[in-house]
Amino acid sequence: MPLARKYRPQTFEDLVGQPHVTTPLTRAIEAKRVGQAYLFTGQRGVGKTSAARILAKCLNCVKGPIAKPCQQCPSCLEITGGSSLDVIEIDGASNRGIDEIRSLRETVKFAPTHGAFRIYIIDEVHQITHDGFNALLKTLEEPPAHVKFIFATTTAHKVPATILSRCQRFDFRRLNGKTIVPVLKDIAKAERIAIEDDALYTIARAAEGSLRDAEVILEQLVSFCAGPIQEEDVNRLVGAIEQDALLEWMRALLDHDANAALLLLSRQLEQGKEVTHLLVGLLMHLRNLLILRTTTDPARGGAGAPSRQALLEQLVDLPTEQLARLDEQAKRVSAEELLMMAQVLAGAYELIRRSPFAQAILEFVLIKLATRDSWTSLAQVIERLEQLSQSSTSRRPDAPLLDAPVPPSVPGGTTTKLKPNTTPEASAKRLVAQAAPPESESAEQPSSTVSTALEAAVSLEQALGHWPQVLARLAQQKMSLAAYLADARPLRVMGSVVQVGLPAFVLHQEVLNLPENLRLVEQVLSDVVTQPLTVDYTTLPASQPSQSTSSMVQEATESTAPEASGPMAPPILQDIVKLFDATIVNQPPKP
Repeated sequence: MPLARKYRPQTFEDLVGQPHVTTPLTRAIEAKRVGQAYLFTGQRGVGKTSAARILAKCLNCVKGPIAKPCQQCPSCLEITGGSSLDVIEIDGASNRGIDEIRSLRETVKFAPTHGAFRIYIIDEVHQITHDGFNALLKTLEEPPAHVKFIFATTTAHKVPATILSRCQRFDFRRLNGKTIVPVLKDIAKAERIAIEDDALYTIARAAEGSLRDAEVILEQLVSFCAGPIQEEDVNRLVGAIEQDALLEWMRALLDHDANAALLLLSRQLEQGKEVTHLLVGLLMHLRNLLILRTTTDPARGGAGAPSRQALLEQLVDLPTEQLARLDEQAKRVSAEELLMMAQVLAGAYELIRRSPFAQAILEFVLIKLATRDSWTSLAQVIERLEQLSQSSTSRRPDAPLLDAPVPPSVPGGTTTKLKPNTTPEASAKRLVAQAAPPESESAEQPSSTVSTALEAAVSLEQALGHWPQVLARLAQQKMSLAAYLADARPLRVMGSVVQVGLPAFVLHQEVLNLPENLRLVEQVLSDVVTQPLTVDYTTLPASQPSQSTSSMVQEATESTAPEASGPMAPPILQDIVKLFDATIVNQPPKP
């Protein structure tokens, strides 16, 4: 007999991890206030059908209704063996039509054979058709006194509200590793299975909260392994990554060692691991590090607050020895940096899941994480952008920020050449501005050109001035988008279109160009600027690497003395020289 059936709970006391279900049911039976219909909902393998059978035994036991069935009477033995004529189990997936429900209604009127109740257990009840639910509704609303209905489903939201309103609903919880591991230990002891504690925790994590799945994995391992079951055996069977490999992988990323990170990825792929499993494993490892980094012991006087160790045992499904190793690694990095790394991995999950180049995308992500120099938190970026906004609004109105394309220089024109940036990624202050039209042009043409340029410049200045507010609002609605846009900046405004420059990272381009993300950015930008705008992304030139927002803000807010621009330079050129730390290379002769 399979372990999942052999060690199936037979009483409410045996049902682990669901005290919020067993306690009210026990009290209802003792008070003789049993409902006419119950709905048990929750993920697979947490005890919904087992609880339904236990409730049926409690109601039909010869000593019942009783909270603890005797397990010896004919009724209890028949229900345990699945042969009771008074307990009818129906699969909702294969008996979902109106004809099957009509047949059920015909049998409802018959009295039980030797039990007190006729009990219908319908598993996966959400699979029943709309017409089938309508046929069942009247019977469910006014069933005979000897009939009880117990429904089980993994998706309660698919059950019609008319059915839900006539049932007492119990939501079964997902089981954590601390609940699953003791049960597996007892089974291993009873079956004389030699297994290490690390392997038990690995099974619990692979089961994803399902006790039945954990029992199935344990049974597979008995046939898979010749000697004592170890963590490596479980990982080979379920395709997971070892904790030691995750620690080494994370150590390479923290040490900025891209070679080691890529080599570890290659080794895992050679062992047959899937790219998505590797990404999820690394992401969960980051999650555990973040929890270890942010949890602290409660302050003195905090009555009832759990200790840090108790909280970690509840949140992280790892043995105590491995928790200590993770704690040491978590001390090497700040919580902000861990959160940013987790956001990068989480943003890449959808791309890897649906892309034919999953391995390449994961390699790009590892390189991005391993070659980072210094990440600034979003709060610091927004604060610096706000400082830039305040400094830009303090300038006089006739000195706008020009960032529009300018025609090539003409003979006799003035060319302004910017100083090279000092930071490796700096590109915010690149500008070559040509002004002063040729002497042969009329006086009206320069006036019109300058007016048009000023209008465009004011619009761009407005977009740059509101950019900190845009990032702040995006951070409140979707933190990952704000993190990706932290490396971007508005380049120019063309009517109602704001062109935003992005660094040449495939991940940034893919995520920000998703329709739902693009709509959200446009909506926030339009709300902040108070006029409808659309966003057009462009890649910053590869020859001029993009500058992070934090560096851009820091350089834009620095107050440096400009080069001498000449006493006769036009006022607008003087403002450009002052703002961009530029040098006038050529100045037109006096008219």
